[in-house]
Amino acid sequence: MPKNSKQFSLSRQKLALLVLEWSVGFRPAGSVWVLLLALRGFSLVEIGLAEAVFHAVSFCCELPSGLLADVLGRKWTLTASHVMFVLSTLLMAASHGIAGVCLSLAVSALGYNLESGTREAITYESMLQAGHEADYLKFSSLQNGVYRFSGGGAMLLAGATVLLGWRRTYLLDTGITLIGLIAALTITEPERDAPGITLRTLPAALAETVRGAWTLLRSDGTAVRIMVLNALVGVCATLTGFYLQEKVEAAVTVPALLGPALFALGLGGGLAGLLTGRLDRLSYPKAAAVTGGGVLLCALAARGTCLPVLMASGLLAGLLDDSLQLVSDKKLNDRFPSAQRATLISVSSMIFSVFMIPLSPLFGWWFS
Repeated sequence: MPKNSKQFSLSRQKLALLVLEWSVGFRPAGSVWVLLLALRGFSLVEIGLAEAVFHAVSFCCELPSGLLADVLGRKWTLTASHVMFVLSTLLMAASHGIAGVCLSLAVSALGYNLESGTREAITYESMLQAGHEADYLKFSSLQNGVYRFSGGGAMLLAGATVLLGWRRTYLLDTGITLIGLIAALTITEPERDAPGITLRTLPAALAETVRGAWTLLRSDGTAVRIMVLNALVGVCATLTGFYLQEKVEAAVTVPALLGPALFALGLGGGLAGLLTGRLDRLSYPKAAAVTGGGVLLCALAARGTCLPVLMASGLLAGLLDDSLQLVSDKKLNDRFPSAQRATLISVSSMIFSVFMIPLSPLFGWWFS
């Protein structure tokens, strides 16, 4: 019996994890940050520079953040993530020039890095500790739905965000991220096989985690194939959704309907739980072929100008992408050892970033 089994409550853990999803998704300023920067007078070049800073930090810190989660613990890594989110919103509210904006986005990227892999790892291990690992896919689908629908709700407030003003809206985001920080502090660290770490033993522990992760990647070709296929489908769906926003904006004839249209465009991911059970019963290559083929058809259809077709393409691409992502997470977590779980999930995220680099301009050409 785990040492802290009497103190561990799966229902309370689930509630805290769902509050985390809501606090990350429902950020009125964060959902329209490009628009807010443009309204502040920043040029598209400056906004592009800020976006580049975000992705540069994200790429460099993804693997180290996963290592920290595996070595130092999931709860405190998640807590550090939400401290970064709070700091990022305060920095943006206090910013006056592009340097402050870039600093805010760099801190935000670090927050997402610390959360990436850690959230999936602590969710899976919480279910495992309670003996409910078979319910992981169902609960992770619920997490995904909360994140997607809360993000859509924030997008619906785009008009109110502009009226409220960028500084006050970022302070509102600060309050929301503080709620997430409080939820992170209430989480219980699941039991796992990890030695006590001191400053003296930290370098050796990090090295051991790297060796363990590398050994699995070399020996488990199935896990690597899942990572690669999931990343390819995810990149194609993400870029299709990204360029669809501009096409939908051009196709909407009534400006007041833009917010609801963008909200509806993101509903596909929130409905992924409806498909994951059926998808999980297929072999993974078949699941990847079905979802990947569907996403490519959506990318083809999204080149048109008919609003209903554009909306349907975005909805279906999001549904297929998030469904495969949830199934991939389940299959990978079943294969990953606890000691390197967050690190290996971070590797999967890095593969996604690697594919994004060459495919982003290719999709830009395709949709131009």
